[in-house]
Amino acid sequence: MSEKLMNLIDLVKSQADILKEDFKFTRTQEDDINKLIDDIYANNFETTKKQGDALEDLTSIIFNVHKLYDIKRNVRTSTNEIDLKFRLSDIGFLMKNNTNYYLEEEFLVECKNYSTPVSVTYIGKFSSLMRVSRIKQGIFISKKGLTGGNDRKRDSKGLIKKIALRDASYILDFELSDFKNLAGKSLQEILFAKRESLRLDVEFDDLIEHHNLESEFEE
Repeated sequence: MSEKLMNLIDLVKSQADILKEDFKFTRTQEDDINKLIDDIYANNFETTKKQGDALEDLTSIIFNVHKLYDIKRNVRTSTNEIDLKFRLSDIGFLMKNNTNYYLEEEFLVECKNYSTPVSVTYIGKFSSLMRVSRIKQGIFISKKGLTGGNDRKRDSKGLIKKIALRDASYILDFELSDFKNLAGKSLQEILFAKRESLRLDVEFDDLIEHHNLESEFEE
């Protein structure tokens, strides 16, 4: 290992708390992301392809802000196509290995820009895709959320909990609105809180650590 790299690692370790602040979204970034989200809700797309791509485009933009992950789109396997596949970048590995940052090494992302909550069928298919890909975490992003209720044949949220309990595989479900107003938050915190809410079966919002300057972002 070169002396330059060793010095960089030492810097990351010694300045971990300061560096964490650099991985929080700014007000300008929040405004840009909020506008893209509003455009998706407005659904003013020239073609169905643009409508279908919009959520994938947004997800790529959000995860690319801090360069923690390398992103591959529309990855084809022998039997399926993966919307997005994320793997830690060099910066991501540096942060994961030398700080207490929670960062999953790789995960799959499925996006559904539907006008109604996503049915249990799509969760089952995504779980199967994760299993054959040997990946233990996935992110499922939808415009209107997932179906829920007492009918297990229609309960997408219930199936996600059962998969986590049975396989220790975690599907983190996000509704489009979850990515609004990100200023003062970091993806690491959001993903960790969502995973822990699933693992511990507690409310997601109870695990979000609020920034000490959050009130300034809300002005």
